[in-house]
Amino acid sequence: MRISFLLAALAVVTAAGPAAAQVMPYPGQPYIGDPMADQLRNRMEIQRQASAEQAAFARQHATEARLRALEIEAARQPEPYIRRELPLRSPEQERQAREQATARREAVVQGVGQIDDWLARTPR
Repeated sequence: MRISFLLAALAVVTAAGPAAAQVMPYPGQPYIGDPMADQLRNRMEIQRQASAEQAAFARQHATEARLRALEIEAARQPEPYIRRELPLRSPEQERQAREQATARREAVVQGVGQIDDWLARTPR
């Protein structure tokens, strides 16, 4: 009797197993084994892989570009240091340079003064 009861319980459990696994999906959710859903998942996975490949390709090229720029910079010859000696001028040349600088400053002040006078004129 026990054996027949166990066999009957086992038959009920095995019969309910596949029925319990077939749960209705939410509206708009594809069920497992749906060929359209599988095709969509495959396409999405292909797009993810292509995107990852493109990102890796871009990172590789950015790294190579930085490396190449560093190589070019390292290969440059350093510019030689050339010390500029200021030419020695006589006292007469120094006086003449000061007079020329004073004349330039006075010309600038005179030009600015004309502009200030023009801006300060009485309106008509």
